[in-house]
Amino acid sequence: MMNETGSGSESSSSAGGSDSPPKQAVQNAIENRAQREYREEIVKDMAIEKMKENMDKIVTKLTNDIEQKMDIAVDDLFTEVKQFNLKNYELKQLFNEKPRVESSTRGKKGMRSDGKLPEKEFVARNSLLTDLFEVKHIKTIYHIFIVILIILFLNTVVHDFVDTGSINLGFRPIVAGFGKFHIALMLWACMQLSTFLLYPCFRLWASSRRSFRQASGLRRLYDIGALVMFVAYQCAFVVLAIKGLLWFDLPPASSAAYLMEMTRFLMKAHAFIRSTVPRALATDGKKKPDSKPTNPDAHRPLPAFSKYAYFLFAPTLVYRDEYPRTKQIRWRIVARHALEVVGVIFYISFILERFLVPLFEKFGHAKISSGSFVLSLFGSIMPGSLSFLCAFYSLLHAWMNGSAELLRFADRMFYRDWWNESTFAGYIRSWNVVVHDWLYTYVYKDCVENVFRNCRPLATVAVFTVSSVFHELILAFSFRFFYPVMFVQFEFMGLLMMFLTRGMGKDVGNVLLWLMLSIGNGLHLSLYNMEYYARRNCPGIGDSVVDYLVPVSWSCNGISHNPNWTITAPWSME
Repeated sequence: MMNETGSGSESSSSAGGSDSPPKQAVQNAIENRAQREYREEIVKDMAIEKMKENMDKIVTKLTNDIEQKMDIAVDDLFTEVKQFNLKNYELKQLFNEKPRVESSTRGKKGMRSDGKLPEKEFVARNSLLTDLFEVKHIKTIYHIFIVILIILFLNTVVHDFVDTGSINLGFRPIVAGFGKFHIALMLWACMQLSTFLLYPCFRLWASSRRSFRQASGLRRLYDIGALVMFVAYQCAFVVLAIKGLLWFDLPPASSAAYLMEMTRFLMKAHAFIRSTVPRALATDGKKKPDSKPTNPDAHRPLPAFSKYAYFLFAPTLVYRDEYPRTKQIRWRIVARHALEVVGVIFYISFILERFLVPLFEKFGHAKISSGSFVLSLFGSIMPGSLSFLCAFYSLLHAWMNGSAELLRFADRMFYRDWWNESTFAGYIRSWNVVVHDWLYTYVYKDCVENVFRNCRPLATVAVFTVSSVFHELILAFSFRFFYPVMFVQFEFMGLLMMFLTRGMGKDVGNVLLWLMLSIGNGLHLSLYNMEYYARRNCPGIGDSVVDYLVPVSWSCNGISHNPNWTITAPWSME
């Protein structure tokens, strides 16, 4: 029995042992399949998560792009609405000649309620000609000037081909005037670098003065020393810039551009220091609760270098921490204004080549009769007026708007409708708004409020003096002689014209203004061309200071009186 039982159990165990491998294999296969499916699910989940992340990135990018474009579109819409309102307001003033409405914060004679003169306000707006060119009738005048340029070019080519058998494209004044321009750029870079270095010096003064006790004599002495050093820096800046110009003997056009940039750097440096020094002085002082800042940026922290750097290139001479900005750069506008600047340079070159050089290139070779001098004077009035208009369009419209577009500077009121003015004072305020704003903010306003104590005539004289001195400085070192025609025009004739045209009617005043501008430009071009060619053609001109200051056009083969002039009655038939 036991043997039978044992044998049965062995048989059963042997049978069970023979069935276990297939079960184990099946179980392993199931587990492997489950693991594979699990891994596949994990891979699928990871792929889905990756796709979700990519989709989220795409959606986020599209959303940001759409939001950005919507912001630009909405901003452009509001800008257009604002400019439309401003445009309508200004055009109403242009066509209806309604007087400007003064702000409620201003009192008598433009004073604010706190007794201070109003500050310059920056607003996003177009230049006046930009808006006027949208009128097809005004645009036609622009096309007429282009046709005149083409005619001048053809006149130059045909005239020289018939006379000399060669073709002259009118490039000689450009080549002669803008020679050594690469050296002028090198000197300009040195001036730019020195202006950049002014900022760390200012920050060093602003931080180191805090180490002195407030209201102490040492701090006051330290501040006075810093002021003296800044004035010395400006004087050294002018002297070294002029020495560099004379050392490399830059031609007239390169010299004029270089000296204009020197003046711009001086005005920028003065504007930045004058606007930020009160903030540096107020950082450690106690602010009065009822005091109102005279500057929109007063009582703010000192500006960062990026704001200073932007101001150095921005088309304005009045410093602010922030300016109205556009959203994007319209490169087509930049290219068009650059082309206009180049076109105006050729325009003025053709005018010099065809009209002015033939009139004055003989001065100094032999005596000129008084009749020839009078003919030359009146012959230069029309070319002078045309050059005046071309220079205005090139510098104050094309160049300024092109630089403003590159820097996304939104306030582009670089000039007003000066051609409609009936008084010389209105013309001065409207002709060059950029320079006028600087003279008003940092010369006239400071003189009225701090120097002359509300004596506006003396402040006006100070403005004309500063303007005439720098104009004469640019011309004197550009042409290498001192001939104070510009100084007399600004300092004496300008002040006289301000009083003479004050009470005139609009039509009579406007005609007189244009007549005086035309005669003044013609006289200016005539006298400077006479002196320039007389110094080139007269032998034995020295290099002393006396030779530099005394004109030679009246002494070296100058003007001889013609005694044979007779006046014939117009009704005489003989």
